[in-house]
This record gives sequence, C-alpha cells and structure tokens, in this order.
Amino acid sequence: MGIPKFLSNLNFMARSPLILAALAKAAVPHLNFHEVKALTTNSTGAFDTGLLTATSGEHYIIRVANNQTAGAEQEVELRSLKVLGKVDRLRLPFKITNLVGETKDEKGSRALVFEFLYGNPTDISSVAADSGLSRSIAKAISAIHSLDTSLVENEHLASFDAAEIMKSRVAELDRFASTGKVPAVLLSRWEQALEDTSLFRFKPTVVHGGLNSETVLSLDEEVSGILSWSTLRVSDPAEDFAWILGAGIHELSESITDVYRQSHFNTDDSLRLRATLYSEFEFARWLMFGISKNDSAIVNEAVLMLEGLAEDVSSGAVGRLVAKPSIAQPAEAPANSTSLAPVPAPSPEDVATRPIELPRDADNELF
Repeated sequence: MGIPKFLSNLNFMARSPLILAALAKAAVPHLNFHEVKALTTNSTGAFDTGLLTATSGEHYIIRVANNQTAGAEQEVELRSLKVLGKVDRLRLPFKITNLVGETKDEKGSRALVFEFLYGNPTDISSVAADSGLSRSIAKAISAIHSLDTSLVENEHLASFDAAEIMKSRVAELDRFASTGKVPAVLLSRWEQALEDTSLFRFKPTVVHGGLNSETVLSLDEEVSGILSWSTLRVSDPAEDFAWILGAGIHELSESITDVYRQSHFNTDDSLRLRATLYSEFEFARWLMFGISKNDSAIVNEAVLMLEGLAEDVSSGAVGRLVAKPSIAQPAEAPANSTSLAPVPAPSPEDVATRPIELPRDADNELF
C-alpha cells in the first residue's frame, strides 16, 4: 500500500503560464520558448511550476516558491545541488538536474529554471526482481551512499549519527502514541525495535532521504535520473530503502539489497530490518499529517492503513523486527533463529519500456 504524496495546504494565487514563461525568459534570455504548461493545478501547491518547451525542442522546469517553508526547502535543494556539482557526475549512474538561470518576480520571489530530467516515475511494485531495472536501482543507491560525507558536512547540511537517529525516532513514536489512533501491537513492535541497540549498528553515509516512486525516474530498464535533493544528508543508509521494503515484495527487496551489497561493501546486516521499520513509520506519519491539517479523510485513510498493518503483524504475515546476531551464521540457520521474512509475493511481469511521459499536472511538481 503506497503512501500518498504529502502536500502543503496553503492559500495563494497561482501564477499564470504566461507569467511563468516571462519569468523564464528573464532568467535565461538566451533561450526561446514556444510552449509553457502550468503544473500547479490548485491552491494546495507550495510552488508555482511550469514545464517549458524551448524552440530547440529541449524541456526545462521553472519553479517559484509560494511561501517561506517552500522557499527554505528550495534553498536547501540549491545547496545540495552545489554539493553534487563538486562530484564527478560521470561516476553517477543517473542524471541530476542543473540550475540554468534565475530571476525574481515583482514581489522579490526567486524564479529558478532547471534542466528537465527525462524518464518515467518508477512504480516499485511493477519492478521485476533480478531485472535490469532492479539492479540499476541498487547501483544508483550505492552510488549515492558512496559519496564522501565531508562534501555534505562542509556545506553544513544535516548530519546524524545512530544515537541521534534512535532518539528522534523514539520521540516520533511518542507522538504517534499520543494520538490514540495507532494500534497497540504496532506501538509495541516499534518500541521493541528501537530498544534493540544492535539493530542500529551502522556507519552513517550520504543519503538522498526522499527516494520514492516519484523521485526515481527510469527509462529503458535503467534509472535515468533522481529528483528532489532537498533532503540530502548524512544519515542511516536504510532510509533510502524504505520505499522498496514498503512495497512488501520479498523477492524484489532481496534482489535489490543483494546487488547493493555487492557494490557497496560497508553494509550492515540489519539494513533491511531498519528499512522495514522506517517504511512502517510512514503510515503513522501520514496520520500525523492528516491530524495537523485537520483533514478527516487523510486521518481515516491512515487509520485503515495502520489497522491493516496491525492485522498483518498479528497474523505473522510480516516478519519480526529482530536483529541478527553479530556472529556470522552458517548457510542454514538454526531452526529457532528469527529474521525478516514477509510473505512472498509473485514477481511482477517485465514491463516493456514506455515512452517518456511529460508531466501533465501536479501540486508540488518535482524537477
């Protein structure tokens, strides 16, 4: 069950396509555009976003933040792109956008024009295990995690060690419990996992922090680009696997993590368990979002999702969050050993390469 996209319910008057086109021309006067399509459809978008088509046939994205929170997020993203600009991008097996120009509107808001990244959103539930795309996903994550942590730290982006991550997750769990809407079996499951210090023995790495089906683009069975870098930080590498483990497809998650281990040698044994924990937290985060927005529809949806997960936990359909012993185990583990073993799901059929789908409309359009 997927997590709906988080939106900021903020009131503003969306800028028209003509205004966005005029701002884009001011930002990059050497480019000529013959078409602009607004990607912000209503009053819930944190950005006014437009898809621009140049006379040369290339595409660009223009974004203008509509509030201070969105503006701050955009500034962090620019700092992250600056970090990535110091990396030899030829070493990365995917593309990252570039800022090609900027200007300001009449109110002083920054209008930024970026290169458009070609590719289709990657529906993780449709990715076949042991496929070219699953291997490409693993190698893309490995490439991010192999970046030098000093690049991020020197730019003063966020950096967390294992103790800080555990502390923040415990505080988050307390907030979940305070709602009275999270089933007790889940609160107990998560509390036990967070009390297991052996689960959190890992080396922090550079992480994207927001990988999901929308931010990972694919084309021709390969990851073609990765979007939305405002959450770039040094943290737990398991965070970038949460969207994969959250799909609940055992064979797929196994194949991706196996390839990842082959290309990223500093991998701890409990990565998949923590990724599962983080993916389950997303259900409760969606609940908290609904409560913060006083949106009963979101709250009710989140409650149903949590109840479904609680049933799976109670029935044993999902494995326990128990760390493996630090001592290496033989190929055939003892009968009383415990590990993560969700109910296997049939591998999806290979999906033929689709043509690139240019965005039509969205609320917080990524670039």
